[in-house]
Amino acid sequence: MKNFAQNWLDIQCQSIEGLCSALFLLTDSERKGLKPAAKWPLDSKEPMELAAVSRLAIKNRDIAINSNVRHEKTGNQSFDYLASPIFIDKKLLGIIAVKTTHHNERKQKKILYALTVGTKWLALPQLKNEQHSKFHTTVVRLAVNCLQQDSFKKSLTVLISKLTKEFNCERVAVGELNNYHAHVTALSNSAKFDDKSNLIRTIASVMDEAVDQDKVIVYPEIKNDKPSIIHAHSELARKFGCGAICTIPFVYEGAIFAVLTMERSEFNPFDQETIHICEQTLALISPFLKLKHTDELIWIQKLSLFARQFVTDLFGYHYLGFKLLGLALIVVICFASVKEGDFRIHADSVLEGRIQRTVSAPMDGFIKLAKVRAGDTVLTGEIMAEMENYDLKLEQTKLSGEQQQLKREHLEAMANRDWVEVRIINSQFEQLDAKIKLKQEQLQRTLIKTPFDGIVIEGDLSQSLGAPVNRGESLFKIAPLDGYRVILKVNERSISYIRHGQKGTLALSSLPDRKFLLQIEKITEVARAEDGSNIFRVEAALSELPKLLRPGMEGVGKVEIGRKKLLWIWTHELVDWIKLGVWSWLP
Repeated sequence: MKNFAQNWLDIQCQSIEGLCSALFLLTDSERKGLKPAAKWPLDSKEPMELAAVSRLAIKNRDIAINSNVRHEKTGNQSFDYLASPIFIDKKLLGIIAVKTTHHNERKQKKILYALTVGTKWLALPQLKNEQHSKFHTTVVRLAVNCLQQDSFKKSLTVLISKLTKEFNCERVAVGELNNYHAHVTALSNSAKFDDKSNLIRTIASVMDEAVDQDKVIVYPEIKNDKPSIIHAHSELARKFGCGAICTIPFVYEGAIFAVLTMERSEFNPFDQETIHICEQTLALISPFLKLKHTDELIWIQKLSLFARQFVTDLFGYHYLGFKLLGLALIVVICFASVKEGDFRIHADSVLEGRIQRTVSAPMDGFIKLAKVRAGDTVLTGEIMAEMENYDLKLEQTKLSGEQQQLKREHLEAMANRDWVEVRIINSQFEQLDAKIKLKQEQLQRTLIKTPFDGIVIEGDLSQSLGAPVNRGESLFKIAPLDGYRVILKVNERSISYIRHGQKGTLALSSLPDRKFLLQIEKITEVARAEDGSNIFRVEAALSELPKLLRPGMEGVGKVEIGRKKLLWIWTHELVDWIKLGVWSWLP
């Protein structure tokens, strides 16, 4: 017969789907490490691959998972390596590690649970000394006989027949839990039975009594045990002559899914050792029976079971923080789907003068003096800059000298009565006088003056004194202080909502506490790229013009579109993006 650890590992491996290999390691007090106690399959060297994940589990003293490992020898098939430490009374007993085909995280947790659910009874035997007591032999024999069956019904039949023979029971029954009530599905020495008979109903009541109290119930009660409600048990003993009754629930993942009821003569009551053997046997085979029963369900039942588990997980106490957050999110979504709000288009904005005047160079020349720069407020006729006029003054002096000479020649011709010469000199004099007036006008133009009251929004010649300028070159830009327009940079995704005459609000970065009313006046029909996105320039007029406003101020404008559902306001851009993406992928 195999040793206890090997038998235990064999039983564990039969309840796991997709298992490739398993390794059970025990702590070695002498070497202060681990030593192999059992492996599965026995004739394979593959379990030794699990040594690495086992060392990781014992190092962290916690579950270790190495998921989705590909092997070239198996055609790049993926495997999972799982290891779980076994603690008995907070003392490390050993490590159990398995290799399975690749599963999702939920399935991995179920496998680890199935591995560790029967570890409690490992504390009972002294595994290191391999003592084969009657207790261990009985537990392993009952479990192996049950797990060797290929269906859930056969497993129950073998279980009740073996328990009847092993413990000299008069009757053994197993009931499945359905809608929180037990229904007898297997009865010893009876292939068929009437569900509505008094015996079956009473046994079902006995099972319900154990389920309601979530504990093992023994009748008559054993001394030193906590008292239990045993009305149904006493009724079964009184009506059907069974003086000793023991009811044990099948537990999987903390929930009862079936119940075992054993009946014996009143002269042969259940002792603590018998109850212990039955408890450990059920603890060992419960995961296997539950998984087998689930696999045999039809697809409708599986769907119902999944829905029930989903509802339990959804409304249970686990992950309470996430559930409250999800509930709050649902409430917000429901509120937003019925509540309406103001739909507004947001756009970056800049303040510009309604008109802008460019002051250009009147002639070719050099900058002599600059009196204003961008940001200065100027008045009409104020000198903004001067150009060099030295050459113009020299030419004016030269022309004045020539004019004096012509006057003398004119007097001589008059004295000589040379009328032809007089007419020629008069023509030359008029021509020279025109040149002098031109030079005077050019000298006046060297003084660059303000055309109207306003603010200089562009131009700083203080850094360009002596620099040459060409005629017509822009020197300054001036905007008046009594007329502004707002330029809204509307993204192309939102331009379809903008209409002429719509109203909105402007908030400037320099005046965040004040809001200015605006009205759409013009929509530019041509888009341009700016900051990585296409935008349309939309012009709007302000209803009030405080003195604090200056051209070039930036802020955010909001255009009122109308009333829409809050949920639509929050999600319409995402929905439009998804629609466009789906349409682009469709053939």
